[in-house]
Amino acid sequence: MSSDGDSTRSNVPALQKVGYASPPIEHQFKKGQSGNPRGRPRGSRGKARLQFDPGHRPTNELILAEAYRPVAIREGDEILEIPAIQAVMRAMGVSAMKGNRLAQKTLAEIVQRVEQAEVQSRMESLESFLTYKMKWTEEIERCERDGRPLPTPLPHPDDVILDFRKGTVNIRGPLTKEEKAEWDKRLERRAESQEEVSYFAEKYRKARDPKSKERWLSDWHLEQRIFDLINDSLPDRYKTKLADRSFHPDASREGKTLAEFVADRKKPKSKRQWS
Repeated sequence: MSSDGDSTRSNVPALQKVGYASPPIEHQFKKGQSGNPRGRPRGSRGKARLQFDPGHRPTNELILAEAYRPVAIREGDEILEIPAIQAVMRAMGVSAMKGNRLAQKTLAEIVQRVEQAEVQSRMESLESFLTYKMKWTEEIERCERDGRPLPTPLPHPDDVILDFRKGTVNIRGPLTKEEKAEWDKRLERRAESQEEVSYFAEKYRKARDPKSKERWLSDWHLEQRIFDLINDSLPDRYKTKLADRSFHPDASREGKTLAEFVADRKKPKSKRQWS
């Protein structure tokens, strides 16, 4: 009897505590079997952690990144994608127009601060460029009086146009050495066109054969068009008059060539007047 009881008890499974961190046996990982058969996700081992340099003001960068993060909004039947900060300001404006006093007060204060900062920035820029313009103008005039080589500051003071009514500064000339080199190439090509125009005009006047006159006239008009294209694209300070200009109906016109060229480039290639 005792032996049968002992055998019966030995076949009864032992009680197991099941709960947190102790799942049922059938749900436990088998010995020798990986708990992650697919392995580590690709790129997770060597993935670099974000490193923030306090000197670069990471908080400001994160704030601006969120402020300019594009979000989608619906405007009528159209879905627009605009920066988050613009969406916030738009929502505040809508709320203000509906009579929300807090939104009205906040929006008015924000607009006033932005306008004041804009005015201050413009005045500072005007004062800075006025000082720059006066300094270099005096230096150039001093060198002219003393017979010394003239300095070539960039931008040139004559290219700095100040508008105190609008509070704006316009630079109508090269700003860097690279831009100055490009401008010099354009001015040099314009000078070459002037020489070619005078040469072809003289050839045309002296030619007696109709075919020769037609050829010289065509070359004359080509170089005149190149001159006008370059000259029209320059600020007034750099413009010059073309000598030996042709007033033939097919010739280019001063002050109109660049606009005509731009309009012509918008046409299909098959319909363009100028190649």
